[in-house]
Formats: sequence, structure tokens, C-alpha cells
Amino acid sequence: MTGPMSRGPMTEGPRAGGPMSRGPVTDDSMTDGSMTNGSMTNGSPAASSTARGMAGRLASIRPARWWYWCAAALVLALLVWLVAFSSVLGVRTVNVVGARTLTAEQVRAAAGIRSGAPLARLDLGAIRARLSAVAPVRAVTVSRSYPASVTIRITERVAIGYRQVDGGRVVLVDRESVAFSTVAAAPAGLPRLLVPAEGPQSTAASVVAGALPATILRSLSSISAPSTESVTLTLRDGRIVLWGGIDRSADKARLLTALLGRPGHYFDLSDPSVVTSRTDPGS
Repeated sequence: MTGPMSRGPMTEGPRAGGPMSRGPVTDDSMTDGSMTNGSMTNGSPAASSTARGMAGRLASIRPARWWYWCAAALVLALLVWLVAFSSVLGVRTVNVVGARTLTAEQVRAAAGIRSGAPLARLDLGAIRARLSAVAPVRAVTVSRSYPASVTIRITERVAIGYRQVDGGRVVLVDRESVAFSTVAAAPAGLPRLLVPAEGPQSTAASVVAGALPATILRSLSSISAPSTESVTLTLRDGRIVLWGGIDRSADKARLLTALLGRPGHYFDLSDPSVVTSRTDPGS
């Protein structure tokens, strides 16, 4: 065997897998808006595809919103037409409540509500005005109820007496001194009002008659008023009651109910605190 081999100095060559030498970096290795090692750039195909996708979605949203608002406007217009202009929600029934001397047909005719007229466009104030012009109507309310009905509630005037007019006919008068009906003959149970057709004396006689209980009103033959402070009641049996003015009418009506059970021909209620009765007005 030979001896150990002598080793000369070893020179280092490039190692496998070792670091490679790099040359100087030039402007060609990195450009504006791009990076090396395969990184994405702003002008890459992927970025362009993303931008185009977003633009497409925005373009598709705009027409969708446009059609949405068009559809909403169309639905709104259809609803307005149905409610305000068509007969779909129009009048089909007119109910009348409270009519006694008037017939329901007379009330409907005076109201002037056209069949099929849109409920929403009915002028309730004008309908009330037309009905209030009907003499026997004292008060009226008009209401609508969807889908197709109108209800008219009236309060008729109640006669408290009558006045004789030319031709032997009579007019009925209410407690507000309103002449509201002309009839051929005087109704039973009502007094004749011996007062002018208008003025304070007529008003005073009507107020007094309206304050009387129904039983006493039926027992009266007439009510006269030479002045507003001297209203006088004449009973069917000939007795006379000096009522006086319209003040304290409730107290006078209560006292008269008791007085008529006592003997006497003439009763003075002009001062309710000092009631007098006599067998003759002049005594």
C-alpha cells in the first residue's frame, strides 16, 4: 500500500444548489405598473375581466330599477283610477235612516247621488246642503262606507202647532218657528198658533209650545202672543194660562202640570215664584 495521499489545495467551484450570482438590476427588469416573479399587473387580462364584469352588473341594475319604477307608477295610476274614477268602488246602495213623514225615495231624490258615482269623489257637504233645504229635515248626516254604500241619517222636524193659511189649509210649525209642511186639515192634538207668520211673537209662541209636556200640548186649543212678554195658552176646556215671557219656561211647565189639577179658570204663571189662580181673569 502506498502512503497517504497528499492533498493539494482545493479550489472552490460553484456549489450545486448554492446561490447564483446576480447581475446588476436594469430598468428592463421592472417596468411601471408591473412586478417580476409573475405578479399580476393593472393591465393584466384578469384585471380587465373583473372591470368588465362590474360594469356589466351596473349596466344590468340600471334597467332593472327603471322597470321597477315604471311598474310602481303603473300600479299607482291603476289604483287611482279604480278609487276615484271607475264605478268599481261606486255607489250601489243609499241607506236612509230616520225618515218618518218623508219617504226613503224622497230623501234619495233630494240627495241627488248618482248610481255608480265613485265614493271617494262624493261631495258630502253638498249632499248635506241639498237635504237641509228640504223643509221637514231639521238635521242630517251623510257618511260613506266602502265598497259601495252611502248612509243618510236625518232628524225630521216635529210639529208643535199649526197656522191657518189661505184656502182653509194649515201649515205645521216646529219649536224653532219653522213652517215645514202644508196639510189639508189641522192635525188632532196640536194647538193653533194665533201669531204672525214671522217675527218675535211667532218665535216666542213656538218656544213656549216646545217647552210643554206632550200631555199639556194635546190639551191646548190655541197659543197667542199679543207681545213677547204675554204669551197666553187657551185649553180646550176654556181655561186660560198667562205664561208671560219665554224666561224660566222649564219651571213654568213643571208648575202648570200641578196647577191644572186645581180649581180655577185663570192661571198666572208670568212670575213662577208667585203663582196665582182666579175663577175669572177680571176678578
